[in-house]
Amino acid sequence: MEKPAMNAADVARQLREPAGEDGVKVGLAMNKSNAALYNMVLDFLGLKPGDKVLEIGFGNGYFIPALFEKEAAIRYTGLDMSDLMVEEATRANDARIVDGTVELHLGKAEAMPFADGSFTKVFAANVLYFWDEPSVALRAIYRVLETGGELILAIRSAESMMQLPFSAHGFTLYSVEDAEALLQENGFAIAEVITATEEAKIPQGGGATVQLENICLRGIKI
Repeated sequence: MEKPAMNAADVARQLREPAGEDGVKVGLAMNKSNAALYNMVLDFLGLKPGDKVLEIGFGNGYFIPALFEKEAAIRYTGLDMSDLMVEEATRANDARIVDGTVELHLGKAEAMPFADGSFTKVFAANVLYFWDEPSVALRAIYRVLETGGELILAIRSAESMMQLPFSAHGFTLYSVEDAEALLQENGFAIAEVITATEEAKIPQGGGATVQLENICLRGIKI
């Protein structure tokens, strides 16, 4: 018997923390749906030789090689709260894990297992919505960044996300102003904000498309 299609609430749960067979499928779908936003992040990061980079919410690790294509002389650490995604990303990036340029960890941003000042850059793409305690997560990020280090947060605006049915289930949505205020309240100076739009298909939307506003914010630990 064919398994029924996921409803909006199921999709939301899997986007938050992919698990099982559906989680593998959602991970693959995210590689496509996050591509435009991730490409913005890759340019916005401004990677330099020697950067120690932490990504929060790396999914199945599909985009990790692209970071090294931008700048080969970096060290990458990833943190994700999905056992399944850690397993998938480990398989996909095993050679770099063996050579020591990539480390992958299971865990949450609110309780990171990293020493103070460990990273020059921290970034998270389409993850902010899922932080139950965003101020706790941001204080943890502040702690693990070196002074002058950068946090790159990439999100889609609340107004555009509300067009996607799954966003009504457990997502906390942000405008540019909301996200800026959140960073500033937790010690970051806003250095730069960029936006761009993309056309995307609505999941289970019968081919209908929407315009999404992609946002990248750069916060500096001062």
